[in-house]
Amino acid sequence: MGYPGRAQGGWMLLVWVAAVSLLFAEGRRVRPPRCPVGCTCTKDNALCENVRSVPHTFPSDVVSLSFVKSGFNEIVGASFVHTPALQLLLFTANTLDFIDEDAFLGLPHLEYLFIENNRIASISPYAFRGLKSLIHLSLAYNNLETLPKDVFKGMEALTKV
Repeated sequence: MGYPGRAQGGWMLLVWVAAVSLLFAEGRRVRPPRCPVGCTCTKDNALCENVRSVPHTFPSDVVSLSFVKSGFNEIVGASFVHTPALQLLLFTANTLDFIDEDAFLGLPHLEYLFIENNRIASISPYAFRGLKSLIHLSLAYNNLETLPKDVFKGMEALTKV
């Protein structure tokens, strides 16, 4: 025979251990990404100036992202897979000269893409693959002479180029 209060004390200890475990788990919760160095973020916008590459982390509520006077030469594949909520993306007055295959992969909600006043001379035929929601694309003031065949394939929502 055991002691009558011992079973009740065991349950109390178990409840106490569970409560303490939950408190520690709360303290270790993953924090949302902060605004990257070289960028300024507001509630749903981010502006990056003079950055050397596309940062991989932005706050999850950013829907508008702009790169101005930045020093990277190309937009590499899958550069924006960590920012799926983006609706507007702007690159202006940068040193960009090439857009790689699948550069905008993972942007299902992107509607406006402005790549203006850069040095782009070449675009991969699959650079815009997956941009099914894109309505407006501007490639003004670049060094483009021709565009690859079928570069706009699968972009049924596109109404203005």
